[in-house]
Amino acid sequence: MKPRNVATGLEWAALLGPVALISGLLSGCFDQTMSQAESPEQSAGATVGAGPRAQTTGARAMSHPIDEKDLGPFKLKPEWTGPCGRAEVVDVNLGHAPEAFVRAAHCQITGKEPSAEVVRGWAEKLRSQSRTRRIDVVRTLCEEEKRTCQLAYSDPWENHPELVGAPVKKLKRDIGAVFMYFFNCPNEVNCKMDWANTHAPGMAEEHPLLGFGERKAGYYVPSNPGFWRRELVDAKYAGLDFLLLNTYGPDIEDGKLEPLAKALASLDDPVKIAFFDDTWTWGQPYFSEAWKQKPDLNDTEAAAKRIYEMKWKPFFSQVDKRYWYRFNGKPFVYFYNAGTLLPRTKSSALITRLKEMFAAEFHEEPFVDADSAYFEDAAMERVADARYQWFTFNSPERRSRSTLKGHIIDHAMVKWDAVGRDLPGKLPRQTDLIIKDAAVFSRVLEETRDAELLVIATWNDLGEGTGIHRNYDYYFHGQWQRPDYFMQLIRKSQSGQ
Repeated sequence: MKPRNVATGLEWAALLGPVALISGLLSGCFDQTMSQAESPEQSAGATVGAGPRAQTTGARAMSHPIDEKDLGPFKLKPEWTGPCGRAEVVDVNLGHAPEAFVRAAHCQITGKEPSAEVVRGWAEKLRSQSRTRRIDVVRTLCEEEKRTCQLAYSDPWENHPELVGAPVKKLKRDIGAVFMYFFNCPNEVNCKMDWANTHAPGMAEEHPLLGFGERKAGYYVPSNPGFWRRELVDAKYAGLDFLLLNTYGPDIEDGKLEPLAKALASLDDPVKIAFFDDTWTWGQPYFSEAWKQKPDLNDTEAAAKRIYEMKWKPFFSQVDKRYWYRFNGKPFVYFYNAGTLLPRTKSSALITRLKEMFAAEFHEEPFVDADSAYFEDAAMERVADARYQWFTFNSPERRSRSTLKGHIIDHAMVKWDAVGRDLPGKLPRQTDLIIKDAAVFSRVLEETRDAELLVIATWNDLGEGTGIHRNYDYYFHGQWQRPDYFMQLIRKSQSGQ
């Protein structure tokens, strides 16, 4: 299952047309459910209640896979020292050290200095407990003060340098990441600052990193070529081979990928582009008439024609062939199950026909990596080229592995750091999944070294906090982590370290 779409798909609809949100849809959009996962703390034997868990032990995975004292080219702003005073808007990111942060938060919320016991207790949790987050400290203090707090998230860094140049690749493994592009920043659909625990430059205000051409700064929004250029450049620096564009359909209508084309053309040898067919949109009432009816897989020809003409063809037609990512020499396609394409027992006929239509149009056959749900049709073992399981925190290996047709292709979700997805404005429950550090990711990178391909879910989801791209407020182990922290993990792994 891809649980992020339960909320964000509906928000996308709000961006593209009128929508009346129905609460039942929020929990019932899909025919799959997310079951409980294990947290790093519990897998290590710590007692933290019955919370979601994710084991992190691995052959060579480390709790601190990079030197966290080395901030690289990044420099923090001076530490906050006061004065203590109540603030109308509480800055969650004020104060670097745990003690300074707790004091800053308490002062902003209550207007009073915290006790030494309060500072010491929260500071210890921020340093030692993987589930404790700054936002949760702030919300706890607000609840204790019986105050509804308006929040802000300032940038603690003085600088955000350009990061250029791919690492020297010493592993045969390619790495790609699912790339989200349904943001409407600032502060609109899927760009609410209270939606996830970390934030990208350009979400709240224009940022120089997202400038393009004569524009010196820009927002984190796909209509801006600077958005695409920034992520393409950073992805290459991280060591990715391609970005797998999560595509709903309405997001590529009317030439909406033109900003991507401009960004690609502005770069020498950018990372490649692959296609993620997110099937959530079919049957939803929030878009144009063409999307309101679900393709019926009982009618293979009609279903394939609609999917191909409305999604596959317009996507690949807007991306120059020289930028296509190819696996085993074939254009790479991820085919996702959102519970909209039924019956799944007819999946193989659909995929066969989609491949035929693609080959007739583009004169090459695509490589289709399909969601495991479609393998309800036994013939998919023959028709599909690979298979994956989207949500991997329940897997003992914390990844899914496909060996179909002799290829080793891994898929993994490595972070989950949502704030407003399920309980807007509330503290997390003990059963909520929180994985904000590198415990799972470092294990996945180590244990997939023998794979031909690793797909990471995701590069930049701003809703569920699954992203690993440049963010300015990664905070764990009691400190700000460099904005390229997770990018550094990929660089080191692909370099053979």
